[in-house]
Amino acid sequence: MFTGLIETTGKILEKQTTAEGTNFTIQASFLNSDLKLGDSISINGVCQTITQLKPNLESFSVYSSYKTLEITNLSYLQIGEIVNLERAVLPSTRMGGHIVQGHVDDVGTIVFKTSRDEGKVEVFEVEVPLHLTPYIVERGSIAVDGISLTVVSIVNNKMQLVLIPETIQKTNSKFWTVGKKVNLEVDILARYIEKQLQNFKLSVL
Repeated sequence: MFTGLIETTGKILEKQTTAEGTNFTIQASFLNSDLKLGDSISINGVCQTITQLKPNLESFSVYSSYKTLEITNLSYLQIGEIVNLERAVLPSTRMGGHIVQGHVDDVGTIVFKTSRDEGKVEVFEVEVPLHLTPYIVERGSIAVDGISLTVVSIVNNKMQLVLIPETIQKTNSKFWTVGKKVNLEVDILARYIEKQLQNFKLSVL
């Protein structure tokens, strides 16, 4: 489980694609790094497992299966690209964001970008797949490339986001441009509520 508060960014050093998936090697520097083989790590909001560590190079490798590549933006990653990274939470971690599982629901597309407050604040409009819109509400939470963000508004399938300087500085959002594909994970609480309502409707039939 993750919080959506990005710890650092990493750079794609290697990308080796096979018929069934892709091996990525990522360079990253964590404060007080405690990464181990088998650890879960969020890469652009996608929960992946560390398969190899190179401490001296401050890099690690993960394997993304064909299914992960189908439903996330990892398939678009190129060597040299910057990704958001977050280690799994500890029992003592402050839950400053929201509950993020790292189970990406689908990919959205940035369709509008503008700056406010002398360039300190970035405003984005993201086109969201229609099947996700029931789970997105104004002032609700959503993970975008693993970043816990608040939905400013949602009109039809267009979602507006406002990113503050701290978020822009610590994440790869500084590189987001119109046309960029971003990973989306809706708030898991919305899915549980939907399931309970479905069960309730069945029970009264």
